[in-house]
Amino acid sequence: MSKAFAVFLQDLRDGRAHSELSGQLEELISKVKETGKAGGITLKIKIKPASRGGDVDKVTVSDLISVDLPKPERGEDFFWLTDDNDLSRNHPRQQSLELREAASSKPSNLKEASK
Repeated sequence: MSKAFAVFLQDLRDGRAHSELSGQLEELISKVKETGKAGGITLKIKIKPASRGGDVDKVTVSDLISVDLPKPERGEDFFWLTDDNDLSRNHPRQQSLELREAASSKPSNLKEASK
């Protein structure tokens, strides 16, 4: 029977691949929890003959780990285009209103509602 994949993974690059995957998994879980979005980890293993010739008795194994972390929502901003093709927060063809603070006035006579 072949060696279990978990044992092979711990042997790969003297355990560095397993360690890297464990760290990436922790980061992925954190980002999924933070954003509420899905992500993923891909482990690609490449096996090729170590020597040329017809009889293959040894191979080289390489790995590639890629992580697709979920990205947080990024907001959008709204801008108006001016006649000079600049961006403006204010509508270029609309006059601005001069706002001022209204004087506070207190009612002089209060009436009570009957029950």
